[in-house]
Amino acid sequence: MLSLVAPAMATQPPGPPTTDTLRRPLHLPKLRRGARCPVSPSRLWSLTTGQRLNGRGPAFLVATEPATIRMNFAYADGLGWHGQKTPWVISREYSGALLVRGARIDRRGQVRFALGYGDHLRELYWEAGADQSLKPDPDYRFLASSTLVRTRGCYAFQVDGESFSRVIVVRVRG
Repeated sequence: MLSLVAPAMATQPPGPPTTDTLRRPLHLPKLRRGARCPVSPSRLWSLTTGQRLNGRGPAFLVATEPATIRMNFAYADGLGWHGQKTPWVISREYSGALLVRGARIDRRGQVRFALGYGDHLRELYWEAGADQSLKPDPDYRFLASSTLVRTRGCYAFQVDGESFSRVIVVRVRG
């Protein structure tokens, strides 16, 4: 006699997010040559340091000028990249993992990232709950990184979380 009941299959709950589960197609804006850089909104975060939060959240790129990363183009590393500290802050309302990728959008060009000296990463990834704050902030998690570019221009970063995907556009100036 044939049984019409399928054998029970062991199921496992989904594991924690990885770069693959957060990776969505890039949806960075495209600019025509000579078009204005469509920078993201920026707001003052700290009166004492002048730091600004760039983007719409829940993840923000931190800079000292509105939608601008100020590079020192005097010295490049051995591969021709210039770096600048570009920390990220994430609203505590979102505690999940984070993936950041980017590119230059006003001309051809790439961006690299660093979590430590000598890194040339194509993307940044932080696991759920990551927080590198020395003194935890009640409103935000802090994640340290640097951005590396070869030239000035208009750059976009796509920030993907478990429940969102946002683009942050900034100018890189020297």
